[in-house]
Amino acid sequence: MYDFAPGLGRGVDRVIRPLLRFCHETLGLSPAQLTWAAFATSVAAGVACAGGRGRLGWGLGLMALGQVLDGLDGGIARAYGLASVAGRRLDTRLDRGSEAAIFAGLAAGGFVAWKLALLALVAILLMTSIVERSRLDPGMKRFALYFGIWLPYPLIFTVIFAVNLAAYVVGLLVIDCRFQLVMDALDGDLDTVASRAVRLERAAAPR
Repeated sequence: MYDFAPGLGRGVDRVIRPLLRFCHETLGLSPAQLTWAAFATSVAAGVACAGGRGRLGWGLGLMALGQVLDGLDGGIARAYGLASVAGRRLDTRLDRGSEAAIFAGLAAGGFVAWKLALLALVAILLMTSIVERSRLDPGMKRFALYFGIWLPYPLIFTVIFAVNLAAYVVGLLVIDCRFQLVMDALDGDLDTVASRAVRLERAAAPR
């Protein structure tokens, strides 16, 4: 899991440390195994949601369990020094896979149109593609789905789509602003810096 608030993450880890110790030391579970378990549970949640209104409660319950498991993998990685780039990459990919499975289940169960579910997923994927550079993640993915008990799912998916698409656009602006600040610090834009490098190379070349 990419940690955008390490202080908050460590605070939560201290609270659930006995659970982290039980999962890792007693059961011998690794962060990767918990990541895969979270994904499998989310797929089961999608299958349950596909069963229609009568199984929505089961689907949301399994989705909650998947999110708990997804939180434990990051906690163990931090507590035992097992965090890695490969682990974060696996976690991110399976998170998106989990959302795809749950969104598909809700669409198959008739809760939301396939087109709207796909649009929401695409917006999440776009936001994810730049999140490590923008450090902007609204977190509006699976959690909003719990409100389907009270609110219509088409409205919820519309909000998920709009929030993540807005985060993508704002994230691009943040990345561009940071890039421009770097260029300003180098006393010029990209073309000027490139031109200066060419001049330096020519000056250093033997005549």
